[in-house]
Amino acid sequence: MALQPIDRDVVLRLVRTRGPVIPNELKRDLKQGDTVLLGAMLSELASKGLVKISKVKIGGSPFYYDPQQPATLEKATGHLNEKDQRTWRLLKERKVLRDDEQDALTRVSLRNIPDYSVRLEASAGDEQMIFWKYYLVPDEEAERLIKAKLGVSQSAPGEAPVERPAEKPVESPTPGTIRPEKKIITEKPVIPPPSTRTETIPPPKPEQPKPETKPEPKPRKPRQKKEALPDAQTTITAMEGIEDEFYDEVKRFFDKSGIAVKEQRLVKRKSELDFIILLPTPVGQAEYFCKARSKKRSNDGDLASAKLQGMNRHLPVVYLTNGDLTRKAELMLAAELKGVVVKRI
Repeated sequence: MALQPIDRDVVLRLVRTRGPVIPNELKRDLKQGDTVLLGAMLSELASKGLVKISKVKIGGSPFYYDPQQPATLEKATGHLNEKDQRTWRLLKERKVLRDDEQDALTRVSLRNIPDYSVRLEASAGDEQMIFWKYYLVPDEEAERLIKAKLGVSQSAPGEAPVERPAEKPVESPTPGTIRPEKKIITEKPVIPPPSTRTETIPPPKPEQPKPETKPEPKPRKPRQKKEALPDAQTTITAMEGIEDEFYDEVKRFFDKSGIAVKEQRLVKRKSELDFIILLPTPVGQAEYFCKARSKKRSNDGDLASAKLQGMNRHLPVVYLTNGDLTRKAELMLAAELKGVVVKRI
């Protein structure tokens, strides 16, 4: 039975209301679709920043959740292993942990749960330290807690130890060295005496209105010699002047098989192309979506992604490759993706 197209907006709405979710849960809610195809759709939404993929998994399937609702990810902590759950609870309770004060297992565990632990670097003098904050704790609160742990006065802004990428590098200067520098800055814009001003102003004035002496420099024209290869996701109308070995290989296959090309797109140079092709049949030409990939071993995700693209165009799918299929891809092709035709070139 043919798979029906799934509305992306419906999937996105379910992630936002139910998240975090895995593809199998979405399949149960939608009462249609396939877990591999739903996984491919969720990955596509993640690439656009509409959903986020967690490192927490059930089996091999990660959770997907709304990036605008990070607190919902706490629902997935039940699927952490026992040690990581203990570390998660400790970090949530303490809000901030200093790395070198933890035992070896906890330090490893903090690095194993990046969804919940955020690494911060701090300095006190020449000493560099690593801290971890719970992912829902605001940066300002984490900085205050770190200062308290290090015994740094909250009223001394120049001595804040927490280093953030956007902030200035932190030092520990004494107040006596900061104030003189500020005084020098305020004293610099001193206007010279009027007597010197009257001597220096007259010479530049007559020289400035003479633009005739500098007509020589002309703006350089940008070099446009290199009409190089098209970038990814570029629609191609003519590839004759383009050097792409894989495209030439696919084109030879089409010519030999009597296949006409209606549309073509370069997704990734020398490795991935999309086509709308016209296949000859006894009753005329049939339109297909064709995904061509130069890959040693195509997996089930490659086939599912091609199937999803074909479904979005309401077209059957041809998958062309110069390599082999993984065992899992072959099983899925036989059981779930019977509408996909795989051809080796």
